[in-house]
Formats: sequence, C-alpha cells, structure tokens
Amino acid sequence: MVFTEEWLAEYQRRRSGTKTTATDALPENTPGAILPKKQKRSKYGNQKTCINGIPFDSKHEAQCYETLELRRMAGEIQAVLTQVAFLLPGGVKYIADFVTLNTDGTYGVLDAKSPATRKDKVYRLKKRLMKNCLGIEIEEV
Repeated sequence: MVFTEEWLAEYQRRRSGTKTTATDALPENTPGAILPKKQKRSKYGNQKTCINGIPFDSKHEAQCYETLELRRMAGEIQAVLTQVAFLLPGGVKYIADFVTLNTDGTYGVLDAKSPATRKDKVYRLKKRLMKNCLGIEIEEV
C-alpha cells in the first residue's frame, strides 16, 4: 500500500469523525445530502443528563444526585460518590449509582430505579448478592 498526502488527509478526516464531501454543503432537503443519524431510543426511555460536568444515565438519577448534594451542603452527609463498583462472588460486578459517606462514618448505597428496572432479574439477583455476601442493603430511590 502506498501512503499519499491525500490518503493521510482522508484518514485524518475519518478518525476525527468529521466528514467532508461534496454533498456536505447541500441543504438537508436536497437529495444526496448527509443527514445526522437519529439516536436510538434507550431500553427504558431514559434521557442522559449532565450536571456539574458529571454524566448521568437518566433525569431521575440526576435529580437524586442534586438531592444528595443538597444534603451534603446541609451537613447531613459528608460525601457523595457516583458509579462505585462492588465485586461480588463469581466475578460479578455491581455498580451502585451513589454511595454516601454519613457523618457517623458509615456509608449507604443508593440506586435510582424506576418501577420497570426494579423488576429486572439481573438487578434483583445482584441486590440479593450484595445483602447476603457483603451485608450491604441497597436503598432504592
């Protein structure tokens, strides 16, 4: 294979994710124009949200974080950690939405769940493993 200047320029355009073709300058209603891809609907209909530069998988999860941050500012809890991983027996990994460090030195594990996701078999199994193996009770909010 021969690497030319044109090949390198095309490769860099492909790697950067920007496509520059002759049809890019055309209006969207023109035949042959490149249209942006529609985003695929998530399984449970949640919308990703970002607060203070922290990405959340749903609006509900973001609202829970805001509530926990208010509790932290009020002095009820010392810290809020997001997306904390717990290793369970059998190589199973459970990722908690939130872990709160309480003022008495204990911690709590919270998970933002909708009624539909509370019924998920995998989640229920991991919740039981957390309680039986690690002695940690997951609070659903």
